[in-house]
Amino acid sequence: MALKTWARSGIVAGSIAAAGFAASYSWFYYKMWNRPVGQSSSWCIEITPDEARTGEWMKRHSEISGIIQWRRWSSYAGRYCEEGITSAHQIARRIATGQREEVAVIVPAKRSLAELASVIAVQLHADSASIVQRLKPDSVQWKIIPNTYNMYWETDAKELTERLLSESADWWNRKRVDRAWELGLSQKQVVTLASIVQEETANKGEAKKVAGLYLNRLNRGMLLQADPTLKFALGDWTIQRLLDKDKKTNSPYNTYRNPGLPPGPIRIPDSYYIDAVLNAESHNYLYMCAKPDGSGTHAFARNYSQHLKNARAWQNMLNRERIYR
Repeated sequence: MALKTWARSGIVAGSIAAAGFAASYSWFYYKMWNRPVGQSSSWCIEITPDEARTGEWMKRHSEISGIIQWRRWSSYAGRYCEEGITSAHQIARRIATGQREEVAVIVPAKRSLAELASVIAVQLHADSASIVQRLKPDSVQWKIIPNTYNMYWETDAKELTERLLSESADWWNRKRVDRAWELGLSQKQVVTLASIVQEETANKGEAKKVAGLYLNRLNRGMLLQADPTLKFALGDWTIQRLLDKDKKTNSPYNTYRNPGLPPGPIRIPDSYYIDAVLNAESHNYLYMCAKPDGSGTHAFARNYSQHLKNARAWQNMLNRERIYR
């Protein structure tokens, strides 16, 4: 009888101990579950694809990773942002289900791929070198349409390129494609001309007029004689005064020597200038020269004699300011 009593007492004691352990265990994870994390202002956790695979990110966020490990959850790459203090469980669940943030990625109009990539790289996980490598092919570069696109932070250079090509295909709708063919230009040629127009004028108000002038020259078989193409060929955008010797530069981008458009864009143009070419102003102007008044606008001429007067006024200003290059 004593043995039975002892056995029952042992069972009861074991049950109590087990219950106590379970309660302690539950209390521990309840506290961990609801542990406050973050800061009073907005904050983000960034997990790269490699870190999501190896779990390396967990070393930086032990409170959150403890829950993920306990629940045997996976973690997804991305940027996870919160406004103010939150519970460890809430952010852990977001990471485990991939509820990451989208980033409004600005793809700007720039003169070079390196400049473009450096702007994009600070917005995404992809590094600038890999972006340049992916966007470098001519078949890709002219299709970049500057805009703001929502993407996931962990987007790599390959995914970025695919997205930009997809956006380009959408931007070049049937109306724009048909208009390009009406002008006798391919889509790439339209972008090439737009790049010249943008370098010629930062004044969007005269962009369509400048585009119309170059189309007039193309249609008449005249040399474009576009100064920006010569600066591009020389590799120096700082030149303010081109010399006669510059016009002898041996380059397919030298439109003082080579007829028609250059082989490709001399920059990544803003979509506004692409539309300016597609909707170019109809007029009879064949010549243009920067005005010497510092307005950033141009004097247009229908004949060469008038153009010479405009050009002399510009050259006189350069001489007065002692600008010789």
